[in-house]
Amino acid sequence: MENIKIFKSIVDESIKNEIIEANWCTDLIQYGTYKCKMDGLIAAAYLYCPQIIQVKDYIFIKQFWNCSVEESMERIRRLEEQYGCDKRTIEMSVNTWSIGDFFIGDSSEFMDNEKLIRQFGDAVVYFWKIRVKELLPEREIIVELGNDLMGEFGLCITMYEET
Repeated sequence: MENIKIFKSIVDESIKNEIIEANWCTDLIQYGTYKCKMDGLIAAAYLYCPQIIQVKDYIFIKQFWNCSVEESMERIRRLEEQYGCDKRTIEMSVNTWSIGDFFIGDSSEFMDNEKLIRQFGDAVVYFWKIRVKELLPEREIIVELGNDLMGEFGLCITMYEET
């Protein structure tokens, strides 16, 4: 029909076929609300829309910047010394995480499924891009996936400002 348009999700709906436990569900929304419950979905929203912190001119995911306000300036000084004030490298050194590290302790079959890991990483990238664009529209913040970045293993997410 010409009057109907479907705008696809950022998640490929066929990824449900990779999740054996989801076979009984009609779609991923039904599976997500069944599996995660409300508290898990609220936590997922926080993951997809995290706190962002700016220290001097550097932008970090707050969860990854694990020091107090008082410690922040000293930590920045050490990072500037270590990386020669290279803004991109400093931001990547803090903001790069292995996708697998989000799931420490998870020994399920999901951790061996590259399609699921990639789909999760793509979703996080999508939402973090929107988040930093909303907060800092005048800045060119890059959020991307890569392999073995900054000493991390496997598929990683990173965020830095393009200067």
